[in-house]
Amino acid sequence: MAEDGSKLGKIMTYVGVAFLIVVLAAATSFGVLWYMTRDTGPDEIEDRMGPTYQLGEYTVNLSGTGGFQYLQTNIVIEASEDVVLEEIDKRSPQIDDAIISTLRSQSIDEIQEPGANEIKKQLADSINEVIRNGEVRNVWFTQFVVQ
Repeated sequence: MAEDGSKLGKIMTYVGVAFLIVVLAAATSFGVLWYMTRDTGPDEIEDRMGPTYQLGEYTVNLSGTGGFQYLQTNIVIEASEDVVLEEIDKRSPQIDDAIISTLRSQSIDEIQEPGANEIKKQLADSINEVIRNGEVRNVWFTQFVVQ
């Protein structure tokens, strides 16, 4: 009779271990599935770069300098989608005018380093006023010379 009790105890131990293995495998599978299908957060979405467009070189006199100081810059933009690039091609004269107007309204003090980021925002806003589909997300200066 003692052997029957020890056999039953061994069987229960094996059943318990097998049950624990099944539960751990199910929990691991659920964890992997959850990790693989979770939503990407806003930070991860923002890190994806959209299509870019080289707008070209702009040379403008700076405000308040009597025409003696000028800014020469190359501008690249990041668009939200490809359709923006097509619209930029169509509306090139209006976009050039918006950029030139924005840049020439700046004083020498406003284009210094802290102000350069504000100018980028102003340029994006002025371009976004011209285009109808999508938006300009970022503006970069690939050349920025003041004389």
